[in-house]
Amino acid sequence: AAYTTSSLHMAMLGLFCDVNTLRRLPNVIFFRITRDSVKNAFKLGIEAGQILRWMKMNAHPRLRTGDQPLIPSNVEDQIILWDRERTRVQM
Repeated sequence: AAYTTSSLHMAMLGLFCDVNTLRRLPNVIFFRITRDSVKNAFKLGIEAGQILRWMKMNAHPRLRTGDQPLIPSNVEDQIILWDRERTRVQM
């Protein structure tokens, strides 16, 4: 979920999220991050680190006050794994 009404934030999310899963409520939008959507971002030249930095920089301010990570570890790990799939050697 993204707490925003900014069209710029929506466009940025659309670079690495599945835009077909968009759900909107007042001040909140929901997108799904999928393997295909992240791989499409990689094809555009966006790196896993850039996606994760953007997500951390734009995390809700309440997340910054707690002791929980800004991005769930399973989400961060999966994006990194999808990035590593690109450079994996296959025989």
